[in-house]
Order: sequence, then structure tokens, then C-alpha cells
Amino acid sequence: MTFILEPHNLPFTIALCIMLGIALLEGITTVLGFGLSNLFGHFLPDVDVQADADTGDVGSNSSLGKLFGWLNVGRVPIMILFVIFLTIFGLTGYALQGVTLEILGTMLPALLAALVAFFLSLPMVRVLGRSIGKLMPTDETEVISEDTFIGRIATITLGTAKKGRPARAKFKDNYGTTHLIMVEPEEEGEEFSEGNVILLVERVGGKFLAVRNTNPLLEK
Repeated sequence: MTFILEPHNLPFTIALCIMLGIALLEGITTVLGFGLSNLFGHFLPDVDVQADADTGDVGSNSSLGKLFGWLNVGRVPIMILFVIFLTIFGLTGYALQGVTLEILGTMLPALLAALVAFFLSLPMVRVLGRSIGKLMPTDETEVISEDTFIGRIATITLGTAKKGRPARAKFKDNYGTTHLIMVEPEEEGEEFSEGNVILLVERVGGKFLAVRNTNPLLEK
């Protein structure tokens, strides 16, 4: 315990605490009806990443897209990769400091050790991410793009949606997967309250525009 609480190990202890916190929140939010990973995904910038399943080639022109593709973002949910990174980073840091202490009799400065552990962790995240990606569904019929959400019927679950002030909504796709999205009215002056059933009509960045559903048959 003394080793873990050493100031030199602070970055690694924090990383593992965050990892445990994410796991706890994921469990709680899943019980409440929406996954933390779904909510987290809507606050991330859209990155166009296409990685070949066998070679890992990345079809993105941006540096960020290439890095994300190299790390298997798109094949594996980013929340899973983030948890993997935090775990590997923390354990690698502890191992590095332990070996350094054994050989040199002292530990590396926290910042230096964190940088070394960071770069050592990335290849391991890539390898483990690729292994997990191979276990995930690859049948394209089971993959749904957010662009196909248009025309779906959703229900407001949290907050009141007004023009410029989106609220949370959710719906189930044809495969029974629940999607959590942010929506706002298409028309100025319209507002949706919790429980209102809406029709998604347009995607704007990470949110959707919607109109009130007036056709009960669409809800079936």
C-alpha cells in the first residue's frame, strides 16, 4: 500500500481509480436504463475512421483519425479502449517504478515515469483492442449508422427539449439495441417534455432535430 501511495506513483494510482470509477458508473447507469458508454459517445467529436479488420490500415486523412484507427477505435467502443488504456497505463507504471526502485534504489520522477508508461501502453492497447475487436460482431447487418436514425421514433427520457437546448431521448433499433441520443425541436417555439414521443427528421453534428409524432401507427 505504501508503494501505491508514493507520490512518484500518483499518475498510475489516479488512472486506476478513474478506471474503477468508470466501471462503477457503467454498472449504475446500465441499471438505470442507459449505458455510460452511450452517453460518453455523444460528447466525443465525430472521427471518420475505417480500419481494415486484418491489416489495420486506416482510411482517414487526419492525424487524429489515423491514431484512432491504429488503436482500433471504430472496431471497439472507445469507452472499452479507454478503460483498457487506464488499466494498462496504471499497471505498467507500477511495474516500471518497481523495477527502477529495485535496480537504482529510487523511483523515476512521476512525470517521466508517466511519459514512459504512456508510450509503452499504446502498443498494448492496440494489440488487446484488436483481439477484442475480433470477438465483436462483424456482420454489417448488425451495424447501424447514426445517419439511419432519421425516421426513427424516440421518447424523451430526461429534460425538456427546446430549440438550441437539446434533451436526452432513447429508442430501440431493429436489433433490440437501445440508443441514447440528444434531440431538440426542428421548429422554433416547440418543446418536448419527458415521455413525449418524437420523430427524428435530421442529424446535426452530435444531435438530432425532431418533430412531435402525430401518427400512433409509427410507434408499433
